[in-house]
Amino acid sequence: MMHRNNSKVERRIKKNRVKAILLILLLLCTVTSIIILKTDIFYIKTLEINGNKKLSKEDVLTYAENAVGYNIFKIKLKKVRENLLRNPYIKTAEIQRKLPDQLMIEIIERKEAAVVPFMGNYFIIDDEGIVLKGDTHASGLKVITGLEFSNFMEGSMLQVADQEQLDKALLIVKAMEGVQIDVKEIDVTNKKNIIVRLNDNLYCKLGEGNNLNYKLQLLFNILSDLQSKDITRGVIDISHEGYPSYRPVE
Repeated sequence: MMHRNNSKVERRIKKNRVKAILLILLLLCTVTSIIILKTDIFYIKTLEINGNKKLSKEDVLTYAENAVGYNIFKIKLKKVRENLLRNPYIKTAEIQRKLPDQLMIEIIERKEAAVVPFMGNYFIIDDEGIVLKGDTHASGLKVITGLEFSNFMEGSMLQVADQEQLDKALLIVKAMEGVQIDVKEIDVTNKKNIIVRLNDNLYCKLGEGNNLNYKLQLLFNILSDLQSKDITRGVIDISHEGYPSYRPVE
């Protein structure tokens, strides 16, 4: 009988102990929640931005809706990322919390590759054909002509009548990054016979735009020879697989 009473007492003590532990945990959770949500310890004080070259820190902060002052646990990183990607120049964006009060933003920017004329002005595109912004000048970039389109939207792919024309033009732009050739215009009006204008009086027939690395190196060598002879006018033809040719013009 005495043993049975002792067992009841022990069970009661264990039960009270569990209740006490649960109460303490509840109090700790409540205090922690108050600290996290109600005090300024976890309010964002700084944003560290990496990867921006074209864009200023202020440009990035504008699209990040300047998260400074928000609780670091309440802010929705997915929403911040979506806002950042609204900037046409931002290709990718990754955001991380750095406790207690900092957000880390890592971006990869789109690079200006070429411009396309439109109603007396230009718009700049990257190497994927994404429209970055409108401009009144060519800004020293290669001009792509011969494309047919009705309008464009910043941050979206340029919608053209013939996608192959745009693809070939962008391939030429990319291939020219490895060759020191000053190009004024890439004309893809006839995609079977692409024209590269080097100045107002000298241009090159590039054909369909195949074997680009070989042809552009060939063009570089020909230009070097012409420049050594002070020749700045004429037509260079490397459109076929045979020997290249040069024809002077008046």
